[in-house]
Amino acid sequence: IIFASVSYRRVVADLRVKRMFPLWGLLLSFSWWNVSCVDSKYDLDKDIDMTINVGGEHLAIPVGSTDTAFLSKIIEVEEGDILQPDVATHVYHLTKTDDIDVNPTTVEKVMITGAQTDLTQKIVENFSGSTSSVLTSIEIANTLTATADDIDEALKELGALSTQNPAILDLTFGLEGTLHGDVKAENLVIQLPEFLKFKEGQVEAGNKLTLNGAFTPKQLEVVGYQFGTKASEGVKPDENRSLTIEGEVSMKGKVVTSGISGTGNLSLNLHVTLSEMAADFVTGVIQPDINAETTQIELNDLPDFLKDDATRLDITNPVIVLKANNPLDTPIELDALLTPKKNNANVEGHEVQVGAGYGKTAVTLQPGNNVIALSRTENVTVEGMTSNVIVADMNNLLEIIPDDIDVDLKPVVRNGDYYEVELGRDYQLAASYDVDVPLSFEQGLNIVYSDSIKDLNKDLKDVDKVTLKKANIILTVDNAIPLKLQLKPENVQIKDVYGRELTGIEKTIEEDKQYVMESVDGETPATSEVVLNLSTAEDPGFLSKIDKICFKITAVTGEAAGVPLKDTQWLKVTNVKLTVPGGVNVDLN
Repeated sequence: IIFASVSYRRVVADLRVKRMFPLWGLLLSFSWWNVSCVDSKYDLDKDIDMTINVGGEHLAIPVGSTDTAFLSKIIEVEEGDILQPDVATHVYHLTKTDDIDVNPTTVEKVMITGAQTDLTQKIVENFSGSTSSVLTSIEIANTLTATADDIDEALKELGALSTQNPAILDLTFGLEGTLHGDVKAENLVIQLPEFLKFKEGQVEAGNKLTLNGAFTPKQLEVVGYQFGTKASEGVKPDENRSLTIEGEVSMKGKVVTSGISGTGNLSLNLHVTLSEMAADFVTGVIQPDINAETTQIELNDLPDFLKDDATRLDITNPVIVLKANNPLDTPIELDALLTPKKNNANVEGHEVQVGAGYGKTAVTLQPGNNVIALSRTENVTVEGMTSNVIVADMNNLLEIIPDDIDVDLKPVVRNGDYYEVELGRDYQLAASYDVDVPLSFEQGLNIVYSDSIKDLNKDLKDVDKVTLKKANIILTVDNAIPLKLQLKPENVQIKDVYGRELTGIEKTIEEDKQYVMESVDGETPATSEVVLNLSTAEDPGFLSKIDKICFKITAVTGEAAGVPLKDTQWLKVTNVKLTVPGGVNVDLN
């Protein structure tokens, strides 16, 4: 009897059942000395079944819980990261600001060649003898022709050219013939080409000069060329980018010749010389090429759950703000192709096209400062916003969070009306972008949250004498995040103290026990219970080897929509327990 009692106590000691199992302790501390008589013929190892059941129908073993996981802890951000919570609202925003490189736009100067012409008419013909005077009617004309070559491709039609350094138009008169006399003008009108623009006060209306009296040289300053005042009235360069400028110079009126001497003829000559002109300004249909470098919006420093390949976003209103100063006196339309890239490859089917060139709503930069919001809805407020362009498929760009976004901007001048450009000037279109994506949980949003319950072995190692083939892990979860969550069996790993995954354990979760219900308002937590079923046919002592339960919870479509993601929202596994259906059998042998 004494030997048997001592032997059993040694068995009890070997079981090393943890004090956390009060039922087991009660059973194993039962006083064996209350047994008053044992026949020495009985062998406890052979003649008595020393297997006992602990737990009855359902043995529950509390294992632990996780800390409250605020999104500020789950989503770890540092100063300068593109994901930041708003200080006032706590709503998370993906933000990124940078410049857009646009090459300077220049319309090259137009050089107009010099031109000259002569007008000659006989004023005294076949004269012989003497007379006091001869009155002659004058009506002569000739063409003044200038040219311009290598005209910039941007100049589709020229309405006017002007210069800061006037060209000079010289009018000189001469007499030719064998006669001599005194020649004076009498209401003689010189008509100059109407396309010439003279310095104010030098000519009469309609580019006319009226001469009376002696003929003296005239020198006029040409400050520009005027071809038309609106589209289709001007002149267009030919296919060789050349332009021929022709106008008529005429004289009409009378001249009086007196004091004639000699025999023969006398002719009046007008010699017209126009110097070349370098135009500094042009008015017309001007459509310059504006080249913008491909801009890469780098979405770095993202938290893991946004970088996970399974993550999907359905954002209520992602906004890309384009800021630009348009230096031209005409609207510039923006066509843009935004291509998301992940792992150095395009995310196929997720490109977003913007602008009239793609058959979408026009995005227009008016002259001066522009702040244009490209947004999914019309409900957007941006400081200084000049226009909001609805891009309905904007979320395609961000549904799968890319590593970066290539922005190919094509600024285009489609204006067919006249405006003025300074030639030879570098027009710098200063541009930048602001990305602002307020994260909110929508239908179809998918994020991934990973966590683990650690250091379980210190509580479970003492049940190495327990034999079982089935156990359940029950997680009670409070969720203040407005997102329905799902725990799939394949997203659970059971590991030992060495970090090795325990094999040979089948993990299943019944469909209705996989879900953590969402908070409908992002404030009030919803409580759910997830049950993971474990079974094994290979290692009946697997329970004592468990040290760490790793799980990955993924988001699924829930009822909450449009609720913003805040750093104050949280998730907590409030209780984790192991349950053994039918209890466990302890073999005291």
